[in-house]
Amino acid sequence: MKKEPTDQNAPEAEEANGSAQVSGLPVEENDEIRATDIVFDCPHCGHNLAIDYRGAGLQIQCVACGQAVLVPIPDGMKIDDLDLSPGELLTQLFQTRRMLLKYEQRIAELEETLTSVKARRTELEKSRMTTLHRCAELVNMCQGILKAHNDGSVTVNRMIALIGEEQQR
Repeated sequence: MKKEPTDQNAPEAEEANGSAQVSGLPVEENDEIRATDIVFDCPHCGHNLAIDYRGAGLQIQCVACGQAVLVPIPDGMKIDDLDLSPGELLTQLFQTRRMLLKYEQRIAELEETLTSVKARRTELEKSRMTTLHRCAELVNMCQGILKAHNDGSVTVNRMIALIGEEQQR
């Protein structure tokens, strides 16, 4: 069964004990509904959703309409029923610390990459400005050449006219 998280505040999947991630899912014919799932309809669009029992009482987004939906708490269930044992809490704490360290390292790597990209951008901007100045100089030179060529053409045409006048005399 394909699961996509819809609540950014929902607990992460526990990698070590393989428990399912809390997420609101559209219920389809081929999906497996477990005995521990809460199945309910979106009050906004009526779309059928299923979520792991640990999502009881959480606010999620409906995968169909995107509206906030409060996951119902099944009859006979109390939020206290979701409390974890001290051992489970300790396992989650260690997993969270490992993930925090891992993500702090990733942040440091990304900040290093960002600094490198910023430095490269600065170099490229300087190079671009130098290229723009050189292009402006070349345009000025070409305009000078065209003016000199035009002046030369005018002079040659004037000389031809003078020669023509002399020949007619």
